[in-house]
Amino acid sequence: MVTREEIRGHWNELRGRIEQRWSQLAPHDLDELEGETDQIVGKIQQKTGQAKNEIRQELDSLVDDLSHSAACATEKLGESFDSAVNKTKEQYRHASDAVQEQYQHVNESVQRGYRQAEQSLKKHPVESVAVAFGTGLIAGVIVSLVWKR
Repeated sequence: MVTREEIRGHWNELRGRIEQRWSQLAPHDLDELEGETDQIVGKIQQKTGQAKNEIRQELDSLVDDLSHSAACATEKLGESFDSAVNKTKEQYRHASDAVQEQYQHVNESVQRGYRQAEQSLKKHPVESVAVAFGTGLIAGVIVSLVWKR
């Protein structure tokens, strides 16, 4: 049996289907009847002369069709949402992989530079100490000049 909540939940669609099924009804006949199952059945019976049980069965069938349509739409919406979430996860994985790859390239470059500096120090230890001493001396002079001002 059709409940008041079911009719209210699908009223606009249901009203269109009622008007289509029972064309004897004028558009104003259904005004103010939203959710009022007994009044809708009474109005249809008054205009068509059809039996109440028959009208109720047809209304039940219309509401069932609308509920099924709503369930299908909800399922499709859920599938679309799942698809969007999966696509976003895939994009995140690709971005994460790209960042990881760039990190590895930078890490390899830094390690290569460190090894080159280490080899240079091993080959030319005296020159390396002299360059470090000279760099420190120049930096010290610059800092002392800045402080005197």
